[in-house]
Amino acid sequence: MSTGRKEARRQRGEIACAECRRLKVKCDRTVPCSTCVKRGTSSLCPNETLPPGDGSRFVLAAEDHLRRKMTKMEERMHSLEDALAIIQSTDSKQLHPLLAHPLILDDDTAESEETKRSNSNSCAGLTDAFGGLHMDGDHGASRFFGPSGGSEEFELPHKQRAAILQEIDPSYLPQEINIFYDSFPLTPKGIATESVQTTIESFLPSMARATALCEMLLEHLTWMFSIVSRQHLIGELIPAVYAPNRTRARTYGPHDLALLLIALGIGALVDLNLEPYDAEAQHYYRLARAAVSLQSVLATRSIVTIKCLHLMSIYNGMSGKESNLEHSYSLLNFAGQVALGIGFHMDPSLWGIEGKEAYDRRAYFWNLLQPTLWQASNFLFSLVTGRPPTISKPFIDCHIPSEDDEKNYETGDAPLGFGVWSYHFTIECLMPVTEAILASNPPSYRTIMELDHKIRDFDIPSCSSPLDPQRPSTSMQSFVRSHYSELTLMFLHRGFFAQALTDNPTNPLQSAHSQSFVAAYQCACAVLDITRNHYVQRPRLVARVWRIWSNAFVAAVIIGTVAIRAVNANLEPSPLEKLDDTCLLFQNAAESSSRALRALVGTFVFISVITIYKAISTAYTVGDARKVTPVQS
Repeated sequence: MSTGRKEARRQRGEIACAECRRLKVKCDRTVPCSTCVKRGTSSLCPNETLPPGDGSRFVLAAEDHLRRKMTKMEERMHSLEDALAIIQSTDSKQLHPLLAHPLILDDDTAESEETKRSNSNSCAGLTDAFGGLHMDGDHGASRFFGPSGGSEEFELPHKQRAAILQEIDPSYLPQEINIFYDSFPLTPKGIATESVQTTIESFLPSMARATALCEMLLEHLTWMFSIVSRQHLIGELIPAVYAPNRTRARTYGPHDLALLLIALGIGALVDLNLEPYDAEAQHYYRLARAAVSLQSVLATRSIVTIKCLHLMSIYNGMSGKESNLEHSYSLLNFAGQVALGIGFHMDPSLWGIEGKEAYDRRAYFWNLLQPTLWQASNFLFSLVTGRPPTISKPFIDCHIPSEDDEKNYETGDAPLGFGVWSYHFTIECLMPVTEAILASNPPSYRTIMELDHKIRDFDIPSCSSPLDPQRPSTSMQSFVRSHYSELTLMFLHRGFFAQALTDNPTNPLQSAHSQSFVAAYQCACAVLDITRNHYVQRPRLVARVWRIWSNAFVAAVIIGTVAIRAVNANLEPSPLEKLDDTCLLFQNAAESSSRALRALVGTFVFISVITIYKAISTAYTVGDARKVTPVQS
């Protein structure tokens, strides 16, 4: 009889197991049999046998016990490593010698399943932070938000969200323009694009108005992004598009026209002479989106295409319509994919491009990379939605521009909020933070503290331009640089901030992760303080920038959580006072900002919960006092 047939019969219980046959004892032919169970060799039954030797059967009997003990010891070791990292960080910025090199317990190259489980347990509490899946409607439409995803996204049911903005009625536009608008990003077939482009151009504003809107864009938003320069918009695009004989021999393409139109749309959003979310901005956006569809984004694309999609993403974020935020995320990812498709992540020197053109390509690539990372941590994108970024570090070959190139080639434009310093911050700090927070295997606490030190050690330069009260660009340049580190630290520590509250709900300062609790709270306070200060200086502009209020709401959630949960934590400033100030800030901005309005609703929820909690606590205190107060005779 073959070995295979014997093993099959043993599995069915037709013949004695191999170990009973070796020992020549009776076998009850169950799997495992009673004899193997008594001898501690049930894992061998029915087809394996113990090697010869007196002590061999005790090895298997103790194997499960040793495995469980080893797992517990490894969990304890990781907890001690985290505690040692915390203590060491208070006295020195250097790693403790015992933490400098990871301890390898197994010489084998392949990790055992037990080791993988113990590694995942080294960050207990964050392993379940997978994010959330938001389901819309009755047809299964869904959106994923990762562990750092936007806090306010789940605040209100979709049907209950009040919109400040009402969509304009597009019927005033010719049918062919609306067809191209609805077809984005594809190009409809059977319609002559040349005539549609001419029709779109007939809806352009006067040259003076176009120039004024471009100036608005450059002055009011260059601190936040640097996508198009004054020379390109006002010096090149406007003269070309408004040339008297443009219909005969165009020197620009459909995407160049779309770039100008979307710049006009964003300029109208930040035109402080108009009401927030004015219909003029929607008008230019519809024309821009239709113009993009005149030329295939998938087949015929260029740097102008990337910039156009990037600006469309920004417009959707600032438009005041909450459903447009998902479009903003998709458009920015689309821009990143197009950039990869034309080799924008490679250094231009590889193609023989030098001088100002090389600088422009490098600077814009890093300006595109920054928001894709933030989109991953609220709406500042990967850190904000909690979704992975489109462009990853291993594939980046584009060099960071030098400071000398920045000084030489940025002359004549509005002061940059970001610049070469921010590109270094991106590669040294922001990208590692994004990778750590969004990784499928959560980071250890030691990794978080190492990133904390790296961010705090990074020197962000002061404003390059003197503060001019008459120029929004200089004051907003100061704004973006004043709290960039705190903003990054807030998202870095947010996960372990929640873990500290889970570890010790009554006093998180006694948690092993108390440093993250304090860091997240202090950074949240700093973000809100700086937001309040600049809102007081420029309320009409600050209220219109969605990104500011998304970050402010994340900070408000942290402060509100501390105010509700950390009843025994002595923190300065007082969480209750800070939450009151935050509520007042959102209340003032809600009149002209849809994002602030949504944040205000969430902040009122915190205030209501705290009020109820204080009322109940007071009632119990009074009740206890009545029990012990002596009756006066």
